[in-house]
Amino acid sequence: MKFNYELMKKIILILQTIRIITKKKQIAITVLSLLISINLNAQNMSSFYFNINSANNLAKSGKVDSAILKYENAFKKVQYVPVTYLRKVLKLSKLTNDKERIIHYSKRIKVQNKGTNPRIKATIDSLIKVDQKVRKGKSVRISTYSWKCDKDPECNKQSEKYIKSKRAIEKWKKTDSLNTYFLLNLFEKHGFIGEELVGFRRYNDVIVILLHFDADTSNTVLEPVLTKALDEGKIMPIDFAQILDRHLSGDHTKQKYWLWPDANKEKYPFTENEIPQILKSRENIGIYGSGLKQEKRGNHWFIINTNVY
Repeated sequence: MKFNYELMKKIILILQTIRIITKKKQIAITVLSLLISINLNAQNMSSFYFNINSANNLAKSGKVDSAILKYENAFKKVQYVPVTYLRKVLKLSKLTNDKERIIHYSKRIKVQNKGTNPRIKATIDSLIKVDQKVRKGKSVRISTYSWKCDKDPECNKQSEKYIKSKRAIEKWKKTDSLNTYFLLNLFEKHGFIGEELVGFRRYNDVIVILLHFDADTSNTVLEPVLTKALDEGKIMPIDFAQILDRHLSGDHTKQKYWLWPDANKEKYPFTENEIPQILKSRENIGIYGSGLKQEKRGNHWFIINTNVY
């Protein structure tokens, strides 16, 4: 019997096509599973913060036992509870002299404050040291001169002092960008570096470094990264919002959540009628029960926020 090469080619082509289709289906299923997982986790985080707000309100009204139970029910909804909320329960437990809870939460806070990755902790220590170096003493005085000079039409912008100041600002900006991109590379390897990895203090150092990335004025670089971290419960909603608000404009007058604290000579571009929608935007990221207004004190308008955790 003569071997049919053409038929064999067709069979091989069909098998290859089936393999490709199967692989694409597997990829699609994997992607879909990942999206469902992220969505469910985001819903869990939203529920977590909603219940945290309820617990905060109970604590404020003096219903200590109910508040503790509400906090602890919220804790069950997430894999990792930020130290901020553990401290709230510890404080309430001390009011009721609940020794068992005092011991439990004191130990838990101590363990979590250590983080789990010593190498990344050391890296964050190095980055924040560089971040703060350009913001101390002589460096600040030199850098701020040109900023003030730019606002004064009579200031000599050709002077050596002005040029030196401009160079210092460029160095400042370059330092902030390099620090941030170094962090982003770490995120690629380890995911967002939240409190669980490096502890409470160094998590705040990470937030400070990201806040200083003022070159990202449209949030095109950080927003996707921070949104993923928010859905995963690795960044606090208030930190998420303040980083994005700070970067939306150089003068902080075009915010989305209006959570970056600021003072301005002109009234901010949001009205009383727009506040409910702003508060709704906050709820969408896990900030419940907050208040917002702007108030004139002397010659400046101030953003006033309440009940933001």
